[in-house]
Amino acid sequence: MTEPFDKLKKSLHEVMAVSEEKIDKRLRATREFLTRVQQDEAQVQEDLEMLRAERASIEDAKMEVRRQLEEIALVRAELEAKKSGGLFACCISKPKTQVADITVHTEPGMEIG
Repeated sequence: MTEPFDKLKKSLHEVMAVSEEKIDKRLRATREFLTRVQQDEAQVQEDLEMLRAERASIEDAKMEVRRQLEEIALVRAELEAKKSGGLFACCISKPKTQVADITVHTEPGMEIG
């Protein structure tokens, strides 16, 4: 009478061992996937920080270009006023910054236009 119970017990142990093995495989695969996802997330954060820094640099460059364009417009207006100031305008007004004195600095890799 104990023989059928022993067979059942052995069969249950085998089924449990197979089930545990399947669960362990699935758990390992899930942990590996989680590790890959976490690495990808860290890489995305790194890339995002780099993009934010680039954006700030570009915004700074834009502001500098705007400032320089305003300065150019001011110089141009002064030159136009000097040009159309009449016969003695060149003798009366003091010398102003010449257009050739203005330099536009660009960052490497940036194009203007």
